[in-house]
Formats: sequence, C-alpha cells, structure tokens
Amino acid sequence: MKTCKCLLAIALAVAAWPTLAAAQLQLLPLPGQPTAPQSSPPSQPPPAFSPPAPGFRPVQTQAVVPAQAMLPAAADNQPQAATGPATAVASTEKADDLREKFLGQAGEAWDHVASVWNFVLVRGADTKPLVTVGTLFGGLVLMGCGYIAAGMISRWIGAKLLSRFGLNQTARAPLQSISYYVLLISFGMLTLNILNVPITVFSFAGGALAVGVGFGSQNIVNNFISGLILIAERPIRVGDVIEIDGRIGRVTEIGARSTRLATGTNFEVIVPNSKFLENQVVNWTLSDDRICTDIKVGVAYGSPLREVERLLFQAANEHPGVLKDCETSVVFEDFAADSLVFCLRVWLRLLSTSKREVESDIRFRIDELFSQAGIVIAYPQRDVHLNVMRPLEVRLAADATREFRKVAA
Repeated sequence: MKTCKCLLAIALAVAAWPTLAAAQLQLLPLPGQPTAPQSSPPSQPPPAFSPPAPGFRPVQTQAVVPAQAMLPAAADNQPQAATGPATAVASTEKADDLREKFLGQAGEAWDHVASVWNFVLVRGADTKPLVTVGTLFGGLVLMGCGYIAAGMISRWIGAKLLSRFGLNQTARAPLQSISYYVLLISFGMLTLNILNVPITVFSFAGGALAVGVGFGSQNIVNNFISGLILIAERPIRVGDVIEIDGRIGRVTEIGARSTRLATGTNFEVIVPNSKFLENQVVNWTLSDDRICTDIKVGVAYGSPLREVERLLFQAANEHPGVLKDCETSVVFEDFAADSLVFCLRVWLRLLSTSKREVESDIRFRIDELFSQAGIVIAYPQRDVHLNVMRPLEVRLAADATREFRKVAA
C-alpha cells in the first residue's frame, strides 16, 4: 500500500513539474531584457510582541527556493533556442545562392549551345540565313527516319499489297525497288520543305556533283543506271538461274548498284549491274525453266548397239526427275579411237530439280544396267607395235629380279 502511494506521488510530481517550471520561468526576465525596478513596500513599524495564545504550537515550514536561483539554468537554455532560427535562415540563404549560381551557369551553357545551333552555314543572296547547324542536324535526323520508313513501307508493299494482285516474287521485286526509291526521294523533298530549305541551295552542290560524277563517280553512276535498266527491262529476274563469267547461280536480289547471286556451293557472288549490260549473260530460266542435258557414255567395240540404246532409254525413263512429256533421245555419236560413243539427252525442270544430281543418278543406273547385261564401258587403250629384224632381248636387273621373286613368292 505504501509502495502504491509512493509511485502515485512520484507520478503526480513528474506530471506537475513542467507546469510549475513554466510558471516560474514566466516570472523571470528573458536574457538581455531590462529588469523592472522593484518597488519596495512602505516601511511600517515592527509589530508589537504579543505572547502566544494558550495551546499554540509552532509550525515547521520548508525552505522555499527563490526564483532567482533558477536564473542561470534558464539563461543557459535561452541562447540555444535563439540560435535555431538563425541557423535555418543561414542555410536557406546558402541554398538560394547555390540555386542562383547553378541557374546562371545553366543559362550561360544554353547560350553557347544556342549560338552553335544557330550558326549559319549557308546564306542567301540577301544575306538571309538558309542553312544553319540546327537545320542540318534536323535534316539528317529526318532523312534517317525517312530512310527507315521507306524501307519498311516498300517491304510492306511487296509482301502485302502486291501479293493481293497475284504477282509472284519475280514480279514483285522490281516494283518493290522502284517504290523504295520513290519513297526515299519523297521523304527527302518533304524534309527540305519542313526545314524551309530552298532547292536553290543545292545549285552549287549540283555543279560540284556533276564534276565529281565526271571524274570519280563514273562506275557508281554507271552501275546505278544499269540497275534501273535491269529493273525496267527485266532481262534477269529474282529467282532466275544465270551464267556470267563462267559462274552459274540463282539471282537472289537486284539492287541499285549490284546484283547478288547464290551458287550451288552456298557462295554469294556480288556482281556490278554494268556487267550484265556489257558482257554476255546466259539466262537458263528467262522464258522457261525446262532444259536438256546430255550424258555421254562409251562402250567397247563389239558391244550390241541396239541393246545399249534400249538400256539407255530404260535408265532415263526410270528417273522421276526426267520430264515424260518431253522427248528423250539416244544418239550414236561417233566411232572413237577407244570406244563407241553414245549420247543420252533428257529434259528436266531446273527450278525444281538439281541438274547435277539427275545426271549422277542416271550414270549410276547406266553402270548397273550395263553390268547386268555384260556390256563393257570402254576405257582408253594403247597398242604398241615394234618392227624389229630380230627378236627383242629383255633383261632384268638384279634389283628387279629380287623384286620379281618376292612378288612371285
């Protein structure tokens, strides 16, 4: 019970201490504040001594601490409270100074960038700026975007739009190339219009370009014009099998400057377009992809020739790659020095079959049929005749005799 009372008293004391301290501080002057002079009460004569009343008991009182005794502690706390607002004001002024300094430097940097951006590169006849660094940079960006857009739109035209008209790949490729260049030129003119750049600016550049074309760009311009002629006249198309300069390949792409060929060995040959107009080109599939191929075989003298002819027809007709609606022929070509030469001619489609594979399969089948029929495929032979007056004497050397004995053993 006593413990509870003590705890309650301590709690009340702790709760009442701030109130009492505040009341006492209100009675004290602030630091630096002049204290008001205290008026002393009028002097009175001391009271006369009177004897204590009967039954009087003296009351013991505690010593009261005067308010002036707490003055040093309050005076120590006052400067700390006063320095808080001064520090905040100083930090705010410093932040404002840094902000103003940063804005000033940013403004100077922006002025430098603007001066470079507005630097005049080309002026007109009336000293009016026509091309600046800003317009040149903007033109390059717009031309890059136009280049990408032209490629995407032309590919979409070739893949989606032209296919709806029933055009095959060989017919879509030149139209796609033409649409690409038309779109590229259109985006270039639109870029100049957006940037307010007149065409007359390029009059001097056009003269310089003409001089450059005359001296150093002849091959480039020649190939470019040749590419346009190939696209317009279409002597070769994408997918055609052609032969040029001893190379046979399939056309995979016809560009503005060059044409790409894919050979049977998975090589890609890049041929300048001017080569197709200056040199002789064999287009195996220009009007039709049906071609004939000849397979020659020689048999020994004394072989049954009609049986050889029948077996050659049989080997050709059994192959699925040989066209049955075209005539297969067997020709007895020549009495050669070592054999009787026959030529088998068959027809096949070049775009759907491989010419080399068909020829190889037919040769395998001819060898099998001749082996079953006992027909010998001739090979080169040489007969040597010696006209001497007496029998020819043959001697073997010692080393040769030793080797001969080893072989005989």
